[in-house]
Amino acid sequence: MANYQEIVVGTAHVVSMNSTYGNGVIQIDYGNTAVTLWGSINGTDYVVLETFSADTIKELVKCNNFKVSGSSSNIATSIGTSKVYISTSIGD
Repeated sequence: MANYQEIVVGTAHVVSMNSTYGNGVIQIDYGNTAVTLWGSINGTDYVVLETFSADTIKELVKCNNFKVSGSSSNIATSIGTSKVYISTSIGD
């Protein structure tokens, strides 16, 4: 059973913080646009965590909310044909 979610622009991935495990995994399937990962503790104020310009699988530390965009200055910019998958239930 798949235990991941695709993140799309404009929709937050809200993380369950009920477990004691603080890590997750993100996969970037690079298409035609670099992907910027944003994070937020309060769900309102987002900061840039990292920008990806190639296919990537990476471990990440959980925060309450993640979003993606195609810009490090505008959280609503399209990611074009790129795809982003996240699993934050590692160890749950």
